[in-house]
Amino acid sequence: MSLIKDIQEGLGRFKLKREQKHLQRKAKAFSLEGATTVGVLYNATNRAEAETVKNFIQYLKEERKEVVSLGYIASKEVSEQINPILSYTFFDQNDLSKNMVPKGSDVTNFINKPFSILIDLNIKNDCFPLEYISSLSLAKFKVGANGTYRDNDCDLTIDISENKKVEYLIIQIKYYLKMIKN
Repeated sequence: MSLIKDIQEGLGRFKLKREQKHLQRKAKAFSLEGATTVGVLYNATNRAEAETVKNFIQYLKEERKEVVSLGYIASKEVSEQINPILSYTFFDQNDLSKNMVPKGSDVTNFINKPFSILIDLNIKNDCFPLEYISSLSLAKFKVGANGTYRDNDCDLTIDISENKKVEYLIIQIKYYLKMIKN
């Protein structure tokens, strides 16, 4: 990362820490069965991973869940990538402020929606825009892979060190969320 990008992200992290102090959220564990609304946050830069997430979202809808997804594409030119999957919400580098903070109504609505479960499918350790959204989300129960910001912000983290793929994370999330009784 360049020095300028490091400074911009540092300013974004400062803003995130300030906003986290005002965050009021009551955590409550939800099973997949007991959840009514599910937020899915993911990195949509990789086309194959985005397709896997799309299939997972379809699965959740078949389970009669209200699903809102938000994907981040680490590019300024997304038109080629988005066209085939227009029914999903995305944001890209054009939607970031100078301090790397995501902006826009889709992002604000996602952060402020009190999902039963937020599923953070980001497996990259250096994606500040997704970290920002996940950290400030008002979801009641946050689930994601272990590591970095997710260790502090998620209520349930899953170890994927033996297989660092989105497919594996989704399988593990389904398994553990079905084990919860509420």
